[in-house]
Amino acid sequence: MGKPNGFQLPDNLRGRSIDVKVIPTVCNLENMLKKLIEVNGDFSQLKQWEKRSYKAYLIEEIKSRILSAPSYAWKDIVREHILSKRPSDFGASVIDIYLVAYVTETFGTGKDRFFEHIKNKGISDNGNSAQAIWQVGKGDGVYLEILHENGKVRDWNFIAKWVEGQ
Repeated sequence: MGKPNGFQLPDNLRGRSIDVKVIPTVCNLENMLKKLIEVNGDFSQLKQWEKRSYKAYLIEEIKSRILSAPSYAWKDIVREHILSKRPSDFGASVIDIYLVAYVTETFGTGKDRFFEHIKNKGISDNGNSAQAIWQVGKGDGVYLEILHENGKVRDWNFIAKWVEGQ
């Protein structure tokens, strides 16, 4: 599905600001899920950055489904999980996906444009922080087949449901 006519991405996601509590982390969802399988779901064996990703995605709520599913099914489980809850329930990593989509679709593609937005909105003046937000948001968005490699929206149907709460 292409972008719906006249559909604009709002600068907040159903009341969840995309400019606050955007905490950079360098762990992506796919690596965390693989590690979770390796340690048989034992949260205590995850590294600190993996724990942040785990908590951001509220994986505890879907852990049994992840552990019993083949790896190709994880994306759908997580996507369904994201749409089943309020955006404000999730941590920064999830919102990073939307932030990358918002900036790319609203202001244009490219890491430089994204970094400029991060600085202009007062999210961070630190290039490393902006890099971490970009890397996780884009990486997780691509992994979940929500975004293209350039940060543009790949799945407008998902984004519309996320924005509208359906």
